[in-house]
Amino acid sequence: MKKRIISGLLAAAMVLGMTGCSGENGSTGVGGLKNAATADKVSDEEAAILVTGEDYPLTVRDYLKYETTIEKKPEKVAVMSGTPLNIWYDLGGKSICTSDVSNNVRLTEGYEDEIKSLPQIGQVYSIDMESVVALEPDLIIAQVGTQSTQGAKLCEMGYNVIQTHIRGFDDVLDTYRAFGKLLGQGELAEQRISELEQGKKEITDKLPDDDISVVILYVTSKSLAVKLDNSIAGDVAKILELDNIASDLPPDTVGSETTPLDIEYIVEKDPDYVLVTTMISSNEEARRTVEEQFNTNPAWSSVNAINEGRVIYLPQQYYLYNAGPYYVDAIKYMAQSIYPEIYGEAEELD
Repeated sequence: MKKRIISGLLAAAMVLGMTGCSGENGSTGVGGLKNAATADKVSDEEAAILVTGEDYPLTVRDYLKYETTIEKKPEKVAVMSGTPLNIWYDLGGKSICTSDVSNNVRLTEGYEDEIKSLPQIGQVYSIDMESVVALEPDLIIAQVGTQSTQGAKLCEMGYNVIQTHIRGFDDVLDTYRAFGKLLGQGELAEQRISELEQGKKEITDKLPDDDISVVILYVTSKSLAVKLDNSIAGDVAKILELDNIASDLPPDTVGSETTPLDIEYIVEKDPDYVLVTTMISSNEEARRTVEEQFNTNPAWSSVNAINEGRVIYLPQQYYLYNAGPYYVDAIKYMAQSIYPEIYGEAEELD
């Protein structure tokens, strides 16, 4: 019976008058579901997310260029991913749900128990649409990529949906500024932005004039690829002026942050360090999986950085999901791993 009622809600939502989610050309964001999932990124000169207006109603232009006009401050916000959720809570916001929050997400300090007690809507990459609809949100904050399709469907059903994309440091700052306006916490947002910028500067001011090259491996339980500059690890490496040997390689698909693995290319480029990011159950399991790959595939024996122990395992808390409020800690971790004599030893995370 409960499932039948929720299905009814889904059907009813489909015939509601459309609100918000309109594209730059004035067409509704639902106008097509396919467009929302494949829209081009805004230019680098523009913010990843932008809120215009001094007070409600506010207009939000999200990462996919869709515009949503929000008439009044939302009371029931569904933040469907841990990445925007941390920034939202850091500015005093609340969510009525969350996707599955595991130990590989560093939650906003002081709100860990509250966030873990929120109603669950499934895995971040496979949310339960019926569970979201049943909560009757007046604003939905989704994550581009893992939730583009679901976010577009919810927009099509008449919900106000913001598609966030928080991959690099600048994206974090843009999101703080936008969320600050939505929450009426503009001053706090600017304070957080200032703290992040200052923390980053304190690290980069100490950078030595060295020429260090890296390759960034991305390991899952089923595949192995290489990260590009538009990934979290790639962004941090760029901040630290490290040379990512994959910078000029083509992505898997348009907009992807990975490129296929080519061990011969890695051997040829002979990077000074191998950085490893993973999407596996835990940091410990990730390390075991990667070391097994290195030990069982003889091709890796030609990579000098691996033979000489210059392999750095980047913690999922900072590099699987964007660390948001703790992005400076992500920068610091990589800096410590490469230059411990300058920044001190990196603290291992569980």
